[in-house]
Amino acid sequence: MKKMLLVPFAAALCSIGLLTACGDSSSDPKPSKAEECSKGLTAECLVGSWSLMGIANAANNNEIIPNFDYSTGPGKLIFTDDGKFEFDLPAVNLGNSPLLNPLDYPVYGDWSIEGNILKLHSMSTALFKTRVQVVPTITVDAATVNMNFGPGSLWLMENATDEVSIKTNATEVYTISAQ
Repeated sequence: MKKMLLVPFAAALCSIGLLTACGDSSSDPKPSKAEECSKGLTAECLVGSWSLMGIANAANNNEIIPNFDYSTGPGKLIFTDDGKFEFDLPAVNLGNSPLLNPLDYPVYGDWSIEGNILKLHSMSTALFKTRVQVVPTITVDAATVNMNFGPGSLWLMENATDEVSIKTNATEVYTISAQ
């Protein structure tokens, strides 16, 4: 009688062990940011801490404009998975723009994605526009994922210049580690 009870008990323990092993996803590697961004704009790609490298001339292969190169002290644009964002100014090359007041930053807001459109909304009085819709260009290389908002899409750094030609032709350039 004891042998008959042990067999079902042992089988039950074995089944539980197998189910636990099959359901354990903690050993599955998390996809890299490069993999998450390989399909373009998605929530998985966007979530994280992006570095604002500078303001670039969108008509000139997104080459950073020298007076707006923030690579030695980049700004931070952080997207969280609950649909919030935070942006803080770069630590270098802010110039003498009376429109950029570091006391007005960081800027907070909400984000959402609809198709290939990134919708951003901030209640900050530091920005000229509180709402924007952009179609970001996302590219992946070996070490970084690059994102820009496209020509004429200065938003978070629009106050960095009052030059119409820059505002019309420039884009903000962000990067995040591809790992």
